[in-house]
Amino acid sequence: MKKKFTVILVAVVLSVSSCQNGNKETKTEKHATEGAVNNSDSHEIVTNSLTDDKGNTLDMKFDNAAGTATFVFNKDTIHLKQDTTASGVQCSNKNYKFTEHHGEVTLTKDGNIIFAKK
Repeated sequence: MKKKFTVILVAVVLSVSSCQNGNKETKTEKHATEGAVNNSDSHEIVTNSLTDDKGNTLDMKFDNAAGTATFVFNKDTIHLKQDTTASGVQCSNKNYKFTEHHGEVTLTKDGNIIFAKK
């Protein structure tokens, strides 16, 4: 019985610690629609900025309520629609695809990787 409890405890601790986000640059903002007063009209905007090994910066803004993402990369503004995934994040449009899974971030344009961060 003690062994089962220990195994369950270790599994819970690993699950909780693996789900924590170690990136301290992430910000969460609450925005309300114009003139809205109650919380049902507000939604969450998440912003983040990453720099790859080459020094390129990718600025990201996720609007979870609208299901959209806006990225700024090399002075280009990229508007993407969030895709449904079982794990991680995926956003895309006709030319661009952004994926994040287990801390690995990739942005591709027409199938070619233009930004990658592990």
